[in-house]
Amino acid sequence: MQTAKEFAESNRDNLLRDLKRLVDINSIKAEPEEGAPYGPGVKAAEEEAFRIAKELGFEKTVDCDGRIGYAHSGSEDRFLGVIGHLDVVPVGDGWDSDPFDMYEKEGYVMGRGTGDDKGPLLAAMYACKYLFDNKIPLRYGIRVLLGCDEECGMSDLEYYIENYPEPVFAFTPDAGFPVGHGEKGIYHADLVSTPIKDGKILSISGGMASNVVPDRCTFTVDGRYADALRAAAEGRDGYAFSEEDGKVTVTASGKAAHAGYPWGSVNANLQAVSLLLDSGILEGEEKKAAEFVSGVMSDVDGGFLGIAAEDGRFERNSIIGGMISITEDGRLCLNVNSRYNTAIPAEQIEKNISDKAAEFGFEVRNVGNSGPFYLEPDSPAVKLMCDIFNSVTGRDDKPFVMSGGTYARMMHNAVSFGCEIPGEEGPEWVGTAHMKNEGQSIDILVKSVEIYAQTLMKLQEVDF
Repeated sequence: MQTAKEFAESNRDNLLRDLKRLVDINSIKAEPEEGAPYGPGVKAAEEEAFRIAKELGFEKTVDCDGRIGYAHSGSEDRFLGVIGHLDVVPVGDGWDSDPFDMYEKEGYVMGRGTGDDKGPLLAAMYACKYLFDNKIPLRYGIRVLLGCDEECGMSDLEYYIENYPEPVFAFTPDAGFPVGHGEKGIYHADLVSTPIKDGKILSISGGMASNVVPDRCTFTVDGRYADALRAAAEGRDGYAFSEEDGKVTVTASGKAAHAGYPWGSVNANLQAVSLLLDSGILEGEEKKAAEFVSGVMSDVDGGFLGIAAEDGRFERNSIIGGMISITEDGRLCLNVNSRYNTAIPAEQIEKNISDKAAEFGFEVRNVGNSGPFYLEPDSPAVKLMCDIFNSVTGRDDKPFVMSGGTYARMMHNAVSFGCEIPGEEGPEWVGTAHMKNEGQSIDILVKSVEIYAQTLMKLQEVDF
């Protein structure tokens, strides 16, 4: 019988082969089609994942109305869950290669989804193969959930929970090691102004996802304001100008970051709005609206909206303006994404933001709000998983809480588990989750197979 380590190493090439099959599929959420509520690309990724699961030895695969799928072996009454996702965020600009043509470079696999979350998900599926190949007795069945809408609201898992049984315990390979036993709450909404008549801003577009600090924002105004904008931009980096057909278009650049960790980022949406305000061309309702969205984005701790707080468990609260636009009826719209701890109840977060928005004549629309979750770090499963990680890696890491959001927050008994390893960041040319040039260490993927295989075996011994 192979050890988990021997199995992982011997399947290195197979793992990378199958990962390319998934990464090469553009699974960004798109317009729904029949049988594909999140678009044909996501559906294609699910179907390919089903083929891989059958090759790995899973007894059955099930499509849940196109919203989520799962591969299962063993008992269906009481089972362990692995919850990963196949959808990916938009690619953005600045890639050095085709994001959907995975390749290897100096020990890394490069492409959208290699790290978030196709690579880690596949590592967990290979860990299941280890149990199947070695006929490990399954006290609990094993179900790998193949998510299809994690990046855009987790409606996929909501659908699963409403219609299918939950695992007795689950982990999602969509964060970091050793174990994430708590996550901040996540609030997101559109802050929408009243219609602005005769506004100077003809168009503005920045950001591609709620949960990413944008690194690019473009706006257009009448060409007669070009001199005022150029004067305001003098001595400031990150602005590019172009003029055509009597209009001037300005592209503001920033520094992207995940919404859960915005400190040190540069929000391109804020850069654009600040330039407009500093130029002096905005007036009346338009100026007031711009001042509001600028205030929201300038204070990433949430003080402007009255939600700044610390609780001693998590990092301080945060909020970003991930997307900005003008609606068809002339309203300025800022999509915000806040990560908040246990110091302020979820309902109070909503009220504070709504009250402040109303002061500036803004409505709050399309609200999503999922409160924090927290499992005690000394619970049996958390302790076991942490011990396995430390045993395999020779480290002495402790369970952690985080600002990012994973599927774990949706289940009654779940944690996040890998596969990033603290302190083992890649070279500068390797992007992290949601960033350009996303990449994943091959060695860490292979080590994750070993860790997940040992974990799925040992969890069979825990009483749930």
